[in-house]
Parts: sequence; structure tokens; C-alpha cells
Amino acid sequence: MAVGMQDVLPPAVSVDGGSLTRRRRLVWGRVDDDMFVFPVGVRRAAWCLASGGVAAVAAATLSVATAEDSRRSAPKMRSIPFVSITKSDGTTRYFETNAIPLLVDKACFGWRAWLGGPDRTVSMVEILQTSAPAQQVISGPETEVSPDKTRSTTRMRAQVVDGYLMRAWCIDGGDPPGTYTYHITIDGEPRGEFVFCALELKEQDENIDPTELSCPNKFQSVERRPTRHTAPRG
Repeated sequence: MAVGMQDVLPPAVSVDGGSLTRRRRLVWGRVDDDMFVFPVGVRRAAWCLASGGVAAVAAATLSVATAEDSRRSAPKMRSIPFVSITKSDGTTRYFETNAIPLLVDKACFGWRAWLGGPDRTVSMVEILQTSAPAQQVISGPETEVSPDKTRSTTRMRAQVVDGYLMRAWCIDGGDPPGTYTYHITIDGEPRGEFVFCALELKEQDENIDPTELSCPNKFQSVERRPTRHTAPRG
């Protein structure tokens, strides 16, 4: 298992993925369109009211109704688990799923948390727990690995971009099948739990669609409000 990408980036932007050594172009797979789409506020109502008159009031009422409809139809900002697969041609596809195909040096699995607010740096603690030990864990000095190699605790300052924080680990040789769980704490408060299932494959098929895999705990992921701490102590 190797630490993967960090930071939230819009579609069609080059990112360092996987080993953080190659420039890759994002190619979206079966991911909800709201991954990086944000609602735009409608400000016409205030302008219309300021101009006075019945017509202005009517226009303002219409504009407010339009704004409310826009807010109702706007994608909900939410936290999700995801899996990415990087093919031999260097293209990477992202899928909103928690089923991880154990594709060595090709598959990564991560989380995207909606925190809201301005761009800023936060204190993040990420605990990745696996149900069986990994053969090896490749990480930086910010990550502490338990002696049995079933828990990796990362403590670092991380950048929130457009309200989102995002991280991933990537599959390496010897990574076990089973349950993988992220516990995320931001600025001392629990903010998310993401439960994945890692599945062995008969063939290392880079064209596999992870959303079609059978996962016993599919989408057992929760977004926590800062009220109580349930993550294991790191």
C-alpha cells in the first residue's frame, strides 16, 4: 500500500497521481456530475427591488423563485468514497464507489470530504485501518504505521480547496482483500468514516468497472458532524 494523491482539483487538470512521479490527465469515469460543480448565487432580486415599481417587484419575485429553484436543483455538497484506476496509457478514471479492485500499481482508493468555507489549511488526522496486514506500507514521515501493518495514522496540515479536502492511498503488491476503513478528524473533530471492501481479481484487468463489483458493505460511509469522537485512537 502506498500513499497516493492529495488536494481537490477540477476536471481536465493535470495531477500527480499514484506514485506522485508522473503527470496524468484526468478522464472521468462513472462519477456524479456534482464532484466539482458548485451552485452560483442569483443576485438579481436585490437589484430589482432597488429600482422600485410593480414591475420591479414582480421581477424580483420571479428572480427569487428562480434562485430557490436553482438551489433546490443544485447538486448537494457531500462527502464520498472513490476509486481511481490508472491505465497503462497514463489516463486515470475516477469512480464513486467503495469497492476496490486489487489492481497492483493501478488502483487507488480515497475519500473526498466537504468541509465548506474558504480555502485554508487545516489540521488533519487520517487513520486507515485494514482487516488484515499489508505486506508493506510506503508512506512519508507524517504517517505512523502500526507494528502489525494494519493501521496507518497520518497527521499533517492539509489544504482545503473550494470547500473540499481529498486524499487517497494506492494498491501495492501484497495488499490484502477485506475491509479498509478511513477515520477522518479535522481540527480535532471527527468529520468522516469511509468503509471500503478490497476484492481480489482473477485477472489484472485495467478496464474493470469498480461500480459493478459486489461489495458486502457497499457505500457504508458516513459524514460525521463535529459532535463526538468515534475514531480509534491513533
